[in-house]
Amino acid sequence: MSTKKPDYSIFDKFNFERKPVGVNFSLNRPEGIRLLDKELALCELFKEAQTGRPFYVDRAKVQCGEQVVGMLEFPPVMYSGQLGPSYSMFKTAGANRRIYDYVPVLPKDSVKFITHAAYDQMTFDPDVLIITASPSQAEIILRASSYSDGKMWHAKGTTCLACAWIYAHPYLSGEMNFTVSGFGYSMKAREVLPDGLIILSFPFDTISPLIENLNDMEWEPRWFKLGREGFIRETKKLSASQRQEAA
Repeated sequence: MSTKKPDYSIFDKFNFERKPVGVNFSLNRPEGIRLLDKELALCELFKEAQTGRPFYVDRAKVQCGEQVVGMLEFPPVMYSGQLGPSYSMFKTAGANRRIYDYVPVLPKDSVKFITHAAYDQMTFDPDVLIITASPSQAEIILRASSYSDGKMWHAKGTTCLACAWIYAHPYLSGEMNFTVSGFGYSMKAREVLPDGLIILSFPFDTISPLIENLNDMEWEPRWFKLGREGFIRETKKLSASQRQEAA
């Protein structure tokens, strides 16, 4: 892992409609950052930071999803799975109950404050970087994520508790994860984002490599500009050339 402090200005090149957001989990109250003046669900917090000033929240400001970040334990009615059929999320309580055996959550009481800031306003090292992108922007980011090490992409999620896969899973697993807006049940009901955007989450130790790769690689390879027939023709030429060199 690189120890060089990331230069987030590379994200300026994307001209994102919604800015990438850094997230920090802490036991200590952040200094010099405002407490959010309203209550929002966990899945709404990164959206709030995309267009506003940096802020932090405590338990009282997290309207939903506080269990995911260790601020509260799941109540019996959730663990039982009884809510799933009522919301048309799952056919049976048993199906809903099953997710609590694998959905990622931070340890209880390990987080008291969560700070959010757009990438160009961050004064802290993020534990998770959340990027909201169009499919064409996400292609560049995903390609960059595996450009130097060849690691596979991950897209894990569940109908409910979509926030767990955006916040907790990358932080705990060390793996980048992505989903599509419109898939998460509560996020869709709360109208957090328009459908069809790619939401990518990067844990702290993958951010520097991602940025290094974005600086190093070609964002728009000439192969994307050849058209179907041109791509096939040039691929055949390259294959023939490589076979000849290997002969």
